[in-house]
Amino acid sequence: MRATHIKGALLEYLVRNLLKSCGFSNVIADNFYSFKSRGLFFVNGKGAAHDADVIMNPPIQMPFTYPTQLLFECKAYGGKANLPILRNALGLRNDLNDFEIVTEEFLIERQKTQRTTFAIDNRTRFLYQVGVASVNGFTNSAIEFASNNKIPLLSLDWFLNSETISDFNSIDQPLIDDFGENASKNIYDFLKDRDGLLFDQKYTTAYQYLQADNVIAEIVTSGNATINYSFAGLLETGDMVFLFEKKRSQNNILSQRNGFNDLKAEIHWDIDRPNVWTLTVYNTNNPNLKTDFDFYVPSRIFSHWKQFNLDKVVALDIKQRFFSKVFVFNGKDNPEMPFSIINIDRKWLEEIKINLNRD
Repeated sequence: MRATHIKGALLEYLVRNLLKSCGFSNVIADNFYSFKSRGLFFVNGKGAAHDADVIMNPPIQMPFTYPTQLLFECKAYGGKANLPILRNALGLRNDLNDFEIVTEEFLIERQKTQRTTFAIDNRTRFLYQVGVASVNGFTNSAIEFASNNKIPLLSLDWFLNSETISDFNSIDQPLIDDFGENASKNIYDFLKDRDGLLFDQKYTTAYQYLQADNVIAEIVTSGNATINYSFAGLLETGDMVFLFEKKRSQNNILSQRNGFNDLKAEIHWDIDRPNVWTLTVYNTNNPNLKTDFDFYVPSRIFSHWKQFNLDKVVALDIKQRFFSKVFVFNGKDNPEMPFSIINIDRKWLEEIKINLNRD
């Protein structure tokens, strides 16, 4: 077993668990347009069938459009993911979304002026969004390309601590060889398993190693601990953000059964980490109960802000334009109410405007 295979499977495992924690669910193969083979999940495109590293259904579907499926290409490289990787992701998205079955039978049927059936294949069509996940971030050119082509990005170093990222990058062939072929194969199979049931009897060896003192076990433990306190948020622009609760408290405001209570938020940022903003969420019925969530500003929004040299006035405009309402998927804690709506605090926003005008 090659170390690169283990690292790739480990990245897929963490991304998949993050999405599941945010309410996403596995896509089920229909065994024709999508299928499983050799332990991999494939989706048919116009040019070929593609191995889907991570493919999930979103927590909710939007009306008046094809149902969406989210596919993440996972690149566990030692450096930053670069521009060619993003170009390939765009090509994959086009290939999947442009796929259609046109047979000789359909073409002959279309020649008939009167017919009782449609000359198309009777199947469910999906709108695929393809994102890219990495371990160590993205190059500037990759971020710019993703912004211009609306490709979602996700990097482990956005939410895992530096020690965990260092552990991930330290995985090498001698480490995997020390595990032995049978153990490393069992660990790999578990990490690739889309159900991820570690207590399954077939993963007894993987269970033993992931409970022991080794680098991979530490990464899995640290990753899952962070993921347990994460949520996916959708902006009105269609951009997605991942919210990571700072204090990792089981009693954070989004884990409670809020229903449609009036949740409001303030948004803060620090010049030392301008691409990481903090969403402070509170319930208007009890404003003393607050929870802070960190999130990475979507690349296209951050690129726009950089054009104005991270100006405070522009940042305020961004908060109002892009973050006035955030739909947060928290169905893992309350299946009957799968999402909460967070509105930016308008009164707070106006006070900030007044203070900026005074400066």
